[in-house]
Amino acid sequence: MLKEALAGILDKDEIAHLSSSFDVIGDIAIIKIPNELSTKQELIAAQIQRSMKNVRTVLKQSSDVQGEYRTRDLEFVSGDENYETIYKESACLFKVNVKEVYFSPRLSTERERLASLVRDGEQILNMFAGIGTFSIVIAKHKECHIESVDKNPKAIEFARESLKLNKHLKGTVNPVLADAATYTETHKNTFDRIIMPLPERSKEFLKYAFESSKIRAVIHYYVHVPEKEFEDENWIERDLSSLQLTKEYKILNWKRVREVGPRFIQAVADLQVS
Repeated sequence: MLKEALAGILDKDEIAHLSSSFDVIGDIAIIKIPNELSTKQELIAAQIQRSMKNVRTVLKQSSDVQGEYRTRDLEFVSGDENYETIYKESACLFKVNVKEVYFSPRLSTERERLASLVRDGEQILNMFAGIGTFSIVIAKHKECHIESVDKNPKAIEFARESLKLNKHLKGTVNPVLADAATYTETHKNTFDRIIMPLPERSKEFLKYAFESSKIRAVIHYYVHVPEKEFEDENWIERDLSSLQLTKEYKILNWKRVREVGPRFIQAVADLQVS
């Protein structure tokens, strides 16, 4: 959409360098500008605001997601200089500061999928909850309880603010400021479902998820996988073969979630403890 909007404004070589996708979170647009187009960033931002009337702020992403809290460096480009917004998804509202917490609108379909799988009465652990997007979307639709754990104090702060914006949830959500591994030490054999939306490091924490799961619990294991490996249905067993898991499992489902780089994808495996 962005490339089409800039046709006639940028030449063909400039458009070839431009990423065709960008994130819109509430009234904030976040774009990536390659070095070749650094002198055109205000022009690109202005066109985004002309074509998307709800966008009040355009920011440039100047680093990958990084650090303990998975944040990214953002630079103001145009509009109102603001990093805080209200994001809407699945009839839920979320308060988010895009500079202080990790957040991706690109997982909305996956959040809806998980909400459809949950049964009323489940006890759920969201191990890397961020502002609680998975947790609140699930609780909106199902009568369950979710422990929404994250080690970023700002993420927990915004999770609590978001809960205030969503007063009519069927389920309950408890935001917990803690490291996921430490938290599971006192919650063994507790949960019917565990969500692990930290694909960069989920493998390090999978043993803790197994320890916290009841028999027949389902673990949603998100991971980054080379696309070539993903095409082989045995990729999950190979990926987990080096781990000393405390319980056995079977694979209920596995699927591609989204592309995250050249020939690299984010995938999810739904594992049932057996």
